[in-house]
Order: sequence, then C-alpha cells, then structure tokens
Amino acid sequence: MYAENYKRFLELIDELREFEGALIVEGMRDEVALRNLGVRAEIIRLSRLSLAEVALIASSYGDVKILTDFDRKGDELAKKLLRYLAGYPCRVDVETWKELRKIVKKDIKGVEDLYGLYLKVLSVSDPRLEGIR
Repeated sequence: MYAENYKRFLELIDELREFEGALIVEGMRDEVALRNLGVRAEIIRLSRLSLAEVALIASSYGDVKILTDFDRKGDELAKKLLRYLAGYPCRVDVETWKELRKIVKKDIKGVEDLYGLYLKVLSVSDPRLEGIR
C-alpha cells in the first residue's frame, strides 16, 4: 500500500467500527478479522446460507455493507448480492468495499487479511498518521 493511502485506510476501518447495520462477508476468517479490528456490527457469513437467505436477513437491518474478498470471486459475489438485495427496502453500500479494494489490492486478497494489514500500517512511524488511531 502506498503511504498516501494509510490515512484513508485507517479512516475506512474506523467507519466499519462505527457502522450499525449488517456486514456481509464470505467466511468465518473474515468475521474474525473484522472482530479483531473492533467491528461490532452484525456480520452475516455467505458460507453458512444461500444468497437469497443472506439478502433476506441483511435487508432487515436497513443498512447493509457488502465486504466480499477483493478477488474475482468476491467481485462476482458482490454483484450477485446487489441483484438479490435490489428487491428489498434497504440501503446497500458497496463503495466502502470498492475503496478498500482499490487501496489494498496489491497487499492483500481478502477481508481476512485486513487485520494484519491494519497492524502493519499502525506500526509505520509516519507523522501524518498522528491522531488517527
């Protein structure tokens, strides 16, 4: 990750921590990584349910963020989820996922690696990051 993206990366992690809707992830390791980052939102794992079931459950939260992995499979899952969620009265955010993917795509492949990257970014002594933690 380029140094100029450190601050925005940390801001996105903070936004995830403050989010109060439902986050859709692919599997258990993704959920563990998000919990390690301090995310308290409801997390729905795709590995446990069908896409239709995930969409139904997630829609009941009103606000939904899709956080699939940053690879081709994750991209396809995000598109499918958007189609399933389109029929429900909820706000769906994929912009956070798109921005994270753009920032981290050279460093990690999935949500499960976010916590390790977060620790790496925090360990960098860069004065521009003061007050972000």
